[in-house]
Amino acid sequence: MVQLGREGYRTYAEAIFATAAQMRAAVASHRELRIIGRPSFLFSFTSDDFDVYHVNDFLRTRGWRLNGQQYPNALHMCVTRPQTQAGVADAWAVDLADAVEYARTHAESQPRSGSIYGGVIGGWTDEADEFIRAVMADMMDQQSALPPAR
Repeated sequence: MVQLGREGYRTYAEAIFATAAQMRAAVASHRELRIIGRPSFLFSFTSDDFDVYHVNDFLRTRGWRLNGQQYPNALHMCVTRPQTQAGVADAWAVDLADAVEYARTHAESQPRSGSIYGGVIGGWTDEADEFIRAVMADMMDQQSALPPAR
């Protein structure tokens, strides 16, 4: 922030928000995809027509790295400065269209990718809940502990 200054920061932020809007418009142009919430420079989208992870599977082949979410299955994209480079949002639109077509034709198969955020293979179970609670309790105990006395 100090190096960029207020105007430099605003210039980057405006480019990021404009690019995110262009990328969201590409998502919204596909009837099979639905944007979740009211996003800004990051957004998530899902599909009611096919497993959206198929879209992720295809986009990976084009170099895109989205994060899978769960409840509902969705993909998360965070737009940062690299995506503001000339031609990137246009490439996104083309690649996303190809990914939607791929997802349509592979709807009956199991996708290769899955969720990263909230991910529990096979969905939430009592066993998964118990395991996560135990891991989190242990982590909180370790992080709250005092160092050994000298």
